[in-house]
Amino acid sequence: MKRVLLQEVEEEIKEDFLWSMECAHELIKEMTLNEMNMGAALGGMLTQTLTALMHLAPDNETAMQVVSSCLHNASTTVETNNQTHDTSDKIH
Repeated sequence: MKRVLLQEVEEEIKEDFLWSMECAHELIKEMTLNEMNMGAALGGMLTQTLTALMHLAPDNETAMQVVSSCLHNASTTVETNNQTHDTSDKIH
């Protein structure tokens, strides 16, 4: 019973992760099409995202672990797929 619940939770987390990646990807595409200054636009997105993370994380160490994991995911995606801001459905 616990294993089934764990699998359900893991699947829900994966779905939430991939859904939020896709939403961010679509927003970035929209900003690009609107010829926004991408440095400013991405800086704003990152600032808001990090603010939310710092607010929601139980402590700074956990927040930094999430940031580290995200940086690793991004660098792995770029290295393996030569992507810039295209979407990926892989969790590294």
